[in-house]
Amino acid sequence: MSGTAAVAAAAVLAITLNPVPASAATAPTAVFTQDSTWPSGNSGHYTVTNGGAAALPNWRVEFDLPAGTTIAHFWNATITHSGTHYVALGASWNASLAPGASTSFGWVAAGSGTPQRCLLNAAPCDGLPTTRDVRPPTTPTSLRGTAQATSYTLSWNASTDDRAVTAYEIYSNTGSAPLATVTTLSYSMPTPPPMVMSFGVRAVDAAGNRSPFAVVGLGTPPDTTPPGPPSGLTLRGPVDGSWTVGWTAATDDQFVAGYEVALNGAVISLVGNTTAYVPYTGYGTYIVTIRAFDAAGNFSTRAQIGIAVDPPPPPPPGV
Repeated sequence: MSGTAAVAAAAVLAITLNPVPASAATAPTAVFTQDSTWPSGNSGHYTVTNGGAAALPNWRVEFDLPAGTTIAHFWNATITHSGTHYVALGASWNASLAPGASTSFGWVAAGSGTPQRCLLNAAPCDGLPTTRDVRPPTTPTSLRGTAQATSYTLSWNASTDDRAVTAYEIYSNTGSAPLATVTTLSYSMPTPPPMVMSFGVRAVDAAGNRSPFAVVGLGTPPDTTPPGPPSGLTLRGPVDGSWTVGWTAATDDQFVAGYEVALNGAVISLVGNTTAYVPYTGYGTYIVTIRAFDAAGNFSTRAQIGIAVDPPPPPPPGV
């Protein structure tokens, strides 16, 4: 790497060693307080405070509750959910907060769980600066197809994400564009024509990270042919503690389900799009390998790109 690039890398490292202290939070926040508990449930509330300098219109608080805990009654907000993921929207009288103002909403829950992975208007509820989201959601599970008289419905179980899954994309192997993007756990379409084809569903988060596809086939034979390898690898960065690696999509006779990303021989992620993030840990050598895989677990050969980051030379004597 050139001297200029080495200096830039050193600057990134210096930034990562200076985290923003908690006292620096001046953005809106949402703080949960558990009010009471009993053997079969608990109650609690969120306090939403606009610590910013501008008005906060139409606040939205998202969080997850552990499996086995559900909200039975709520107040001062409209609360909906998909599986264990809950979304609270402000009521007509408290949806907009002036700078320095606060409001609260709460609920009674069946079960002992409390909120996890809270987001306020897509930012962390603690009000601290958002770190870049580099982790893709998990692959949807139990993808199945159900044929009705004039329609065909795909259904699946929800993916999980370190922040939040925002949507699911549905593809077929007969086209490059998505058939649909939905926020539900099913999608209905007209009955496909009598032909061999495959459908894939992948999860997407707010940062555009995509999970590998769950795949279901209609009349597809046993798949023993691996995908072709990805090509055209590029490596950019590092930015915010990560390299960005990109590549040209692989091809497969049935359906490319995703890509395995490895750094110096260790697998670090499985992704569904043609970009991924690799952690930057300072000076050293970074060898990134990518290989495509299909729904049957066949892997392509590896494509590889690498870079060595050297420390800057020492200053001349006497300087």
